[in-house]
Amino acid sequence: MKRELPPALRFALVGGANTLLDVGLFAAMCYGAGLAPGVANLLSYGIGIVSSFVLNRSWTFADRDNTGAVAVQAARFLVVSLSALALSTTLVAAAASLVGPLGAKLASIPITYLWSYQLTRHFVFNRKAG
Repeated sequence: MKRELPPALRFALVGGANTLLDVGLFAAMCYGAGLAPGVANLLSYGIGIVSSFVLNRSWTFADRDNTGAVAVQAARFLVVSLSALALSTTLVAAAASLVGPLGAKLASIPITYLWSYQLTRHFVFNRKAG
């Protein structure tokens, strides 16, 4: 019998993949291109938003009613993602001088995950299919 992974774990796996993308781009932009941590965070996190929406809609919350709701879900996902971006950027900017840019970025991840999962689950993909 095939067992489905719980949504929180799927969200974490999608988040993990997007976090690797985000942190990799952040490090490249911050250390390689010399961008300020806040600017690098805005860019790297923004790129992850698109990837995250597609993966979460098609896999994490595939059991939700996703028919005909792409525009509404995308708008809601953007609101959640931008609120998480604001939270992440605030944390990174506040902590970068204490633990370095990458340390600040890594420290912001668990807080941003909890915030994003709850809002994505209850606000973006909030209706069960069937």
